[in-house]
Amino acid sequence: MKKRIFYLFCFGITILQNYVMAYAESNERIRLSDYGAIPNDGKNDRDAFQLALNHCRTHPGTNLYIEPGVYNLIDDNALEHEYKAINGQYGEDVQGHFFYPKADYVIGLDLDRFNHITIDAAGVTLVQEGWYEALSITNAENVLIKGLKLAHKRPPFTTGVIIESTSTYFDMRVDTVKYPFLTERITGRVHFYDMNKQRIYTGGWNERKELIDPQTIRVYSQCKPQTGDLCILRHSGHGRAGILIKESSNITLEDVTIHSQPGMGVVGHRSENITLKNLQVIPAPGTVTSTNTDATHFTSCKGKIKFEGCKFGGQGDDCTNIHNYYWSLYKEKNPRSLKIAVEEADLHALSLDYPDPGDTLALVSKENLTPVEYYRVDEVTTSEKDWRVIVTLDKNFRYDPENYYITNITRRPSVEIINNTVRSHMARAFLIKTKEVRIAGNVIQSSSGSAIQLGAEASWRESGPVQQILIENNWIVGCGYGHGTQKGTAISAEVNGAKTKTNILNRTIIIRNNVIEAVGKNAIYISDTDGIDIHNNEISGSENAIYIKNAKNIDIKNNGQLPVLFE
Repeated sequence: MKKRIFYLFCFGITILQNYVMAYAESNERIRLSDYGAIPNDGKNDRDAFQLALNHCRTHPGTNLYIEPGVYNLIDDNALEHEYKAINGQYGEDVQGHFFYPKADYVIGLDLDRFNHITIDAAGVTLVQEGWYEALSITNAENVLIKGLKLAHKRPPFTTGVIIESTSTYFDMRVDTVKYPFLTERITGRVHFYDMNKQRIYTGGWNERKELIDPQTIRVYSQCKPQTGDLCILRHSGHGRAGILIKESSNITLEDVTIHSQPGMGVVGHRSENITLKNLQVIPAPGTVTSTNTDATHFTSCKGKIKFEGCKFGGQGDDCTNIHNYYWSLYKEKNPRSLKIAVEEADLHALSLDYPDPGDTLALVSKENLTPVEYYRVDEVTTSEKDWRVIVTLDKNFRYDPENYYITNITRRPSVEIINNTVRSHMARAFLIKTKEVRIAGNVIQSSSGSAIQLGAEASWRESGPVQQILIENNWIVGCGYGHGTQKGTAISAEVNGAKTKTNILNRTIIIRNNVIEAVGKNAIYISDTDGIDIHNNEISGSENAIYIKNAKNIDIKNNGQLPVLFE
């Protein structure tokens, strides 16, 4: 009995010690200044950041406090990437130089293997001198980043005022103090900003450009923009993300601002439960441009992705795109094994995409994207060196791979997009290819493409059809006037990229209590859907309020006086 009491006493002491240690760890607070960083001194703070981050990595529960002010990232390799890209040494296809898995790149702040870490950076601006993956959050869990602002000393775009416009060329005047490194080898994708309508519109990609004097660029184009408007040359398309979230869970970005990035703002890949609260991907003061491509983009995630009170504007593509992939497949010797690969698609995280054991895969016909069989994954083998993924299934594979894609239906996150503001950017605001989605209380104005697009895009190999979508209490104004416009300028849902007529694959779309000031032919276009409920929306401005095609179980009422058409 005494021995038993002694063991219980020791066991109790051990539990108490563990609790005390956990409590101590969860309250450890360190300062970046303790590692040598001084705000606003213009010096390179990269080493101090990394020393502090290394401490966080080995001490779960740490709170890293960064004193308000401006800090600098400076790296010779990153500066070389930036300089050569902007002054034309990589040619027009800068994306081709950087946007592939084994391309050279520089991580600014490495947050690999973080666990229960808070970075408190209210009032902190991180100025990138050069091109980086600014924050790399990989293999991490329970990470909160608060208040950080990302900017570039030299933005990855050049903006100038159009001073002359003809049918064959236009001239733009550039502040070369703000936008240095320009030479006679001018490159960049062309966008414009309409000063009267206060919104971005597209130009082109491969126009010939020349520097006709130290501050004037001539662009040979038939666009004929208005004098007084702005021309924006984006010196890269896709590239490394401003913030990468990969193979991580329970990650929160709160009050984080991204003013510029030579690629996307936030990219999430194979991660679970991501919260974006008051994320702002917006132009810096005095500019009209933020990220060169998407503000955010999420692939092969699960759990929930939540946007709350975020602000988006000035980016060169969608506010968000959330999807999985249609993999190409190849037989192996084992009749239960397949090699799978993402082909003819962009891998925005520049990482292998693969399922986990226990995931469910759907085999879909290339002809109409209809599922024909389901498999459970028993085993997965990956090789980054050979860029190869082999999956072993729970049963033999008996189909001709040439006629099918396969996709992971386990990694389809639920999504909440609530109380966000969108203003003046290229393409779609919210591009959704998943299930259990609520888009509510948002103001979406001057997206050049459709405000909300739903459904798979097999042409991009981006799956899948949508299920259980609720779109309510939004104000959608003047979207769909240019690049990225679908068949509905406010809301568009269909299944794209099938070889033949698509089957009805989307399920249950509810659109209610929205104010839609539309442009173009159709405010709302829905096809390939079972279960459509559209009611109590105030719709104006377009030729038709609603257009329905290839759908069933439809209930439409109280949406104003514009026509509702069926095909």
